[in-house]
Amino acid sequence: MLKNLVYFGSPEFSAEILESIIDTKLINIVGVVTTPDMPQGRKQTLTASPVGQLAQKLDLPTYKPTKLDEANLAHIKLLKPDIFLVVSYGKIIPKQWLDLPAIGTFNIHFSLLPKYRGALCISEAIKNQDNETGVTLMVMDEKLDHGPIISQAKVTIVVNDDVASLTTKLTQAATEILRHKLPEICAQNFVYTPQDEALATFTPSHKTLTHQSAFIPSNKIIEALTGIDSPIVHALIRSLNPEPGAWTSINVPSGKTNRVDLEVKIFKTSLVAGRLVLETVQLPGKNPISWKQFLSGHKI
Repeated sequence: MLKNLVYFGSPEFSAEILESIIDTKLINIVGVVTTPDMPQGRKQTLTASPVGQLAQKLDLPTYKPTKLDEANLAHIKLLKPDIFLVVSYGKIIPKQWLDLPAIGTFNIHFSLLPKYRGALCISEAIKNQDNETGVTLMVMDEKLDHGPIISQAKVTIVVNDDVASLTTKLTQAATEILRHKLPEICAQNFVYTPQDEALATFTPSHKTLTHQSAFIPSNKIIEALTGIDSPIVHALIRSLNPEPGAWTSINVPSGKTNRVDLEVKIFKTSLVAGRLVLETVQLPGKNPISWKQFLSGHKI
């Protein structure tokens, strides 16, 4: 008899992992918990999270509580869950919820814990120029990314990976871990190892990742073009892309005597012979263009 699993998740990569679990037919998805619908786009239309959209498409019982309180927990109890699986849900899960499933609550985290506990685990690994990161499957407890580890998979970070490309790699690694380990969890035949607290590191809050925090002074960009701190700047730009998007302000001539500051979003860079190369940029309200095209119309 298949075990009952309630899935907690919200973003696109979490939806991909949920779909991969459903495709295995190894477990019975009895419910999905995701964040409430949020305004999206210019018209601010209320829109379900990617996990919520997938659950609706597949007619899965879906819950979008604003609070994880006793009243909402009562609804989840009716599902008789054996397992909770949490993959980037977006809310802190209280102890009374974690303790509900018969077998336990488990979490997929995109780092090699105990390194990079917290929400910005992908961007921090890129920014710090790490050569590898990975995926951790863990038993979830009340503390942030603290529980004992069941399994890990390493993922290589290449020099041009940004958050989007690395997320794709980590998602693929996560689906493989779950394909091998979910049967063991269902059979209660899994082993785990406590994390070494002495090695724990923490990422900043996700709230710190804003448009303003993604600003890079133009002098840093120009220096990197000449070879000064080029790998550092290249890594920082990649760690901010695609969201919120690295940007700078460039002072350019306007008319015969005036100059103006242009906000320039930096889409893509590379390293060539130890120097930063700007490949694709974008001006507000315009389509992305090559750096060469930008220079042809703007004298720095």
